[in-house]
Amino acid sequence: MRIAYWIPVALLTLLLAVIGLRNGILRQGITETDVITLYAQRYLADHAGSGRPGEPQVTDCSARPGEGGWSWLIVTCRPPGSGAAALYRYEVNVLGGLIRFSGPGGAGLPQPEA
Repeated sequence: MRIAYWIPVALLTLLLAVIGLRNGILRQGITETDVITLYAQRYLADHAGSGRPGEPQVTDCSARPGEGGWSWLIVTCRPPGSGAAALYRYEVNVLGGLIRFSGPGGAGLPQPEA
């Protein structure tokens, strides 16, 4: 009868082990260089879609460590010869997902449509 009390604990432990293994497998192949390159490519697309003047390049981007527990890297891109108004900022989590984006004029992530 007492073994029945431990079944939920064992199932919870097994579930947490599976989640940890899954996140570890996802995380092992992601490097900082991969993330910076990915968001530099996204910067090229965002800049082209904005219609702003200038010729963006992948080398316009740099990264620094994130601020806080969830943020891993902050990738910042700025076209050459432009001021702070043309700054693109991508905040990325440890799995490479976008947490926060700010573009020219402080534009953030688009709001989801209902």
